[in-house]
Amino acid sequence: MTSFAPAVIIPAYGRLESTRRCLASLRAAGARRPILIDDCGTAGGDLLAAETGDLDVITTSRPVWWAGAAVLGLAKAVERGDRHFLLFNQDVTAAPDYLRRLEETERVNPGTLIGSTVLYSNDPSRVWSAGGAAEWFGRGIRARHHGSPVKDLPAEPFEADWLPGMGTLVSPDVLRLAGTLDAERFPLAWADTDFSMRARERGVRVIVDPAARLFHEVGTYDPRVAGAQRVRTDLRWLRDPRHHVSLSAQTEIWRRHGPRGLWPVSLAMRVVVLLANYVRMRLLYPRERSEAPS
Repeated sequence: MTSFAPAVIIPAYGRLESTRRCLASLRAAGARRPILIDDCGTAGGDLLAAETGDLDVITTSRPVWWAGAAVLGLAKAVERGDRHFLLFNQDVTAAPDYLRRLEETERVNPGTLIGSTVLYSNDPSRVWSAGGAAEWFGRGIRARHHGSPVKDLPAEPFEADWLPGMGTLVSPDVLRLAGTLDAERFPLAWADTDFSMRARERGVRVIVDPAARLFHEVGTYDPRVAGAQRVRTDLRWLRDPRHHVSLSAQTEIWRRHGPRGLWPVSLAMRVVVLLANYVRMRLLYPRERSEAPS
């Protein structure tokens, strides 16, 4: 068991069994007193606290979504005097050596924003995310190594342009430089991207540890799991400011972090890429995959 004890911050909405699995894996990895933000009291926070005996619970009276919950958790961790903060998700589990790996990487890279390698829980040989890249005049903002075999990952920690919120290690110094997450503008998706890009722009190194591994219970938004969505679903997601494909949220990300003066051109290229990728996903992963009897 590692002596490394970051404050693990877990926004949670519903999904009691997923959260149980998440907490059990963190205990096995050596985590102590995680902070669970129970959004609107839907996640069974008090029950989980009674079961584990080692859990701080913040229950909200109104929806705060992932980013708002993370902001509350960070504030609680600062108040507790924790030395490191680990942004997490309720639908991921940690490998037994997860915190030890993060500790080793943080010791060599102090003051760095450190991301984890996230694998598909239903296929741990394949990568869901290993940090992200920003190709402003190419594919835009994308997850690195998405869908690649684990064996193809670099052996050592590597640089990234941004990090997803699940399994991102933050130090107080990084928080002071970058500020907290912008939960008002990005309540559910893109707050993690904005935060890590803001940190990088202020001189913080952003890296991914390929050995610090999480396993993600990927939802139906991933065509590799559920097949491509129907057209009307995709159109609804594009209009939803909380969704990861929201056009309004992406526009704000491009305006804040894209190439100065040329971000509208870059964003237009992004829209073309999204359309092409939509067609590709429908050809590769037809919806019938997810509707066929198991």
